[in-house]
Amino acid sequence: MEKEVSGNIEGLKKSALEVLLGIYDCTVDNDIYCSQEIMDKICSVSYATGREIAVYIEKKGEICEVAVGDASMVRTNYDIQRGVRLIHTHPSGNACLSSIDISTLRSSDLAAMAAVSLDQDKMASMYCAYVATNGETEILGPYKNLSQTTAFMNELRLFTVKKQKTSEVTQGKKERVIAVGLSSKDSMPHMDELKSLIETAGGECVATMVQNKADSDPAFYIGKGKIRELMYLCSDHSADTVVFDDELTYSQQNNIKEEINVKVLDRTALILDIFAKRAFTNEGKLQVELAMLNYMLPRLMGQGTELSRLGGGIGTRGPGESKLETDRRVIKKRMLNLEKELAAVDKRRTLSRESKARKSFYTFAIAGYTNAGKSSLLNKLTQSDVLAEDMLFATLDPTARKYELPSGKEVILIDTVGFITKLPVKLIEAFKSTLDEIRFADCILHVMDGASEDLYSHVEEVYSILNTLGAANIPVIEVVNKSDLGKDLVIPPSKYQRVYISCKTGEGLDDLTAKMDEMQNNRYVSITVTVPYSNGKLMAFIYANAKVNATRETEEGTVMDIEISSEYLTKLNDQ
Repeated sequence: MEKEVSGNIEGLKKSALEVLLGIYDCTVDNDIYCSQEIMDKICSVSYATGREIAVYIEKKGEICEVAVGDASMVRTNYDIQRGVRLIHTHPSGNACLSSIDISTLRSSDLAAMAAVSLDQDKMASMYCAYVATNGETEILGPYKNLSQTTAFMNELRLFTVKKQKTSEVTQGKKERVIAVGLSSKDSMPHMDELKSLIETAGGECVATMVQNKADSDPAFYIGKGKIRELMYLCSDHSADTVVFDDELTYSQQNNIKEEINVKVLDRTALILDIFAKRAFTNEGKLQVELAMLNYMLPRLMGQGTELSRLGGGIGTRGPGESKLETDRRVIKKRMLNLEKELAAVDKRRTLSRESKARKSFYTFAIAGYTNAGKSSLLNKLTQSDVLAEDMLFATLDPTARKYELPSGKEVILIDTVGFITKLPVKLIEAFKSTLDEIRFADCILHVMDGASEDLYSHVEEVYSILNTLGAANIPVIEVVNKSDLGKDLVIPPSKYQRVYISCKTGEGLDDLTAKMDEMQNNRYVSITVTVPYSNGKLMAFIYANAKVNATRETEEGTVMDIEISSEYLTKLNDQ
């Protein structure tokens, strides 16, 4: 192992560096926390420089890292290994462990931590601590000399044995997560939704923090002062992870992680993680992987990503090419392959939609906010067994079922992935072929959660995403689910037909199927289109796929009164 002193060594005298380097040659009897020689060296250098000195000691008593900080904190790039204990000086204070010390101890793999106060260049007192299995920090001391730390080392050994015996039980422990966001008129619903996402991902939201700030800070998302509060909050709740309600830049994520020393995720990463768990078909897995690589690529810097390369050996690296550039090249190559595979899937879907067998059926796409009851509606109507649970994104892969309306006519119902506030653009791009099932449907069944307090904002979000997908002109039937809960429903007025149902009791389903029957009987939509004289492609498309009732010439072009199916109405916008 290369011996070096890490951290803030700028301006440190050569003699001080030599003393610190000499610590690597010291041996430690594990009956006491550290040797007297190590204590003398760190106290003398800390007193002379006014800086914190930290020493990391392995289980076998070997020194694995020596680091220098400022008067209040040591920062090191050392990747802490499980079972290592740390001793560090407090040159400008007492030996009590600070909140930063305790936070670091709780969030790292350190076995124990000790803090030492100084009496000039000698040890004055010392406190030692470890984190018990119940998450509480056990602090012992003050010790006036190293021989007194024998009791602490015996207790630490007993705790380590107990911890090993109970490790199998604690393996299934949920990750403790803190949710962080910015204040706005929708901040509370957003934070509630973020907590639900955390629970869906398998975590436990132990606390939330909302800052009254209109725009995110370019460096830390929340203000620098709030970052310090967040660090203390992580310490108080023994948090493993912090999740932010918006997508973070790489620099924001890195800056925050350096300050609070716990895992940092954003809303996009959390949703991608849930999607990865919910993708069961090959297409779904391809779409999720593409979205993840799109997310990872700009964040690759500094993360030491290890990616396997199929084409190893000569020619895999250019002259002077770094590992980072090679990894970027691997990701981009994989993304191209995924895009090709998804393009083939999209082609198969298009051929299926345009086949004579499929065209003979009127298609209803079941869309809406996540957890509104889309899969439950499909199951209720078609007696299917599509997964329908009270959780976000229970269904990810689209499911198509044939259904016979009361009139005897058969239609196709397609269950689609749920929408959510701040749905990552990368997901919309990756799930293009899946979401096209909505875009090319004859009618959309917009399922709403009638029991949600945030129904108004959910409705706005769904129509915003439908507009983004190019499905704004498709006929819609609004299906307000969960009407059996007996709440006073406050739903914004709408230009679309609306029906109230309960998938649980079956209430209102007859009204819904009657509306669906009526809609499929009016399959063709009457509209007026102005075709510029220069757009011969659009003119040919209309004559090939629509019934032209009347035409008239104007200065802008040919005005045509036509009847066209909703499927071709969507394609009309692409011409």
